[in-house]
Amino acid sequence: MDGSTGSRRRTYLFKETHLQPLQRALLLTAILLLVNLAGWVYMLEVARFEHPILLFIIVLAAFTTVLSGAPLIMFLSLGWFTRYSEFQNSLKGAALVAYLQRFWSTSLIHSLEDEKLISPGNPADDWRTCSERNPLLCERLFARIYHEQYGLVPFVVPFIVLLSVTYAAAALVASNYLVQSCDNTFQLACTYKIDSRLLVSSVAGAFMFVVSDSVLSIRRKSLNISDVYWYSLRLFLAIPLALVIANVDIADSGTHIAMAFALGTLPIDPLMKVVRRLGFPQLTQQDKDDGSSDKLLVLEGVTLPVVATLESEGINSIEQVATADPVLLSIRTGFPFRFTLRLGSQAIVRRHLGENAARLLVVGLADVVPVYLLVQALDNPAAPPGPFPRIEAPQVIIQNAAARLFPGEDQDQSQAVTKMKFRQIAAEEYTVMLARITPPDTGL
Repeated sequence: MDGSTGSRRRTYLFKETHLQPLQRALLLTAILLLVNLAGWVYMLEVARFEHPILLFIIVLAAFTTVLSGAPLIMFLSLGWFTRYSEFQNSLKGAALVAYLQRFWSTSLIHSLEDEKLISPGNPADDWRTCSERNPLLCERLFARIYHEQYGLVPFVVPFIVLLSVTYAAAALVASNYLVQSCDNTFQLACTYKIDSRLLVSSVAGAFMFVVSDSVLSIRRKSLNISDVYWYSLRLFLAIPLALVIANVDIADSGTHIAMAFALGTLPIDPLMKVVRRLGFPQLTQQDKDDGSSDKLLVLEGVTLPVVATLESEGINSIEQVATADPVLLSIRTGFPFRFTLRLGSQAIVRRHLGENAARLLVVGLADVVPVYLLVQALDNPAAPPGPFPRIEAPQVIIQNAAARLFPGEDQDQSQAVTKMKFRQIAAEEYTVMLARITPPDTGL
């Protein structure tokens, strides 16, 4: 490959194709305006509301769509890039290569084949070495993967759905405020034959949850695509929930209204638990048994709220933490990337050593990086420590670790098994990635 060809290829490969912050803000704002315009046309041409009602609907719907859409626009235009930089600052160079080799090997191989750096289907080509020689390709591949998983395009559809559902809910509430043909005795909503106060209360509670939770998630930089879908579903369920509450036998109508607002502010998961307890009381004990797992609490830094967040993402075992993609897991949970790496680091040691890994906490060997450095010092005692702290007398440390892991057993056998386990931990691709994270963080 001559120099000019290589330059043209690099220029094409590493060209930024995603929208910049201002472009994103303009695009999302245009979508918000289009949703409002489409709703206005529907109300005018199809529903044919009269002017006072139409004006009230337009104003209230515009206010609610702006209130629910503005936080998402700000996040996708500004906060999103801050989150992206968090991963870029940790995953670069050799650490990024190790991450792609561990979790995105197929995409990495295909990228190398597309660039004709390795031959398609040729097992003789060492794609690992080739990827290490092309760090810029790895950076571009990571950017593409990140945008595919968490970029603007995946957010657009749920953003449109959320704005549409918000507009429809606001229009329904506004229309029932001013329509005069309803039964004024009970202030019934024309469409669903329920108390209009109950309808407003339920929708207001759901809207309060949507806006407050989205703002909180954005502040934590943990807003996910699935969250936006959940917001749309929560608003959509506000009216069916009001219908259910309207049929609850309570003499005081004020209790109905308070109940509708209170349940409206609940997220989907707690709401489903309430429904299951009301409709299926026999499942309550089973739910408690299924949710009583505390296996993840053995990891340092893990609390009950952390366990609840992990379980909500389907992570409820040490093995799952050890094998999960740390970038995607950090995105889904909203945890800081370094904290997610720390969890994965401890989980790998736990996977190899079991419950005995807790005995190594006092000597600092409950994480993969110290184990990796110990193995390096054990196999290459004359090698310089590089950027990492020097480990003195690695054999003595092995003896201490073996005595803690296998107390009362034969010393030679326990040391041999300990060395084997530590070398297995050091050989993990996840471990190699953590050891290459720059700047060095031995706390991992």
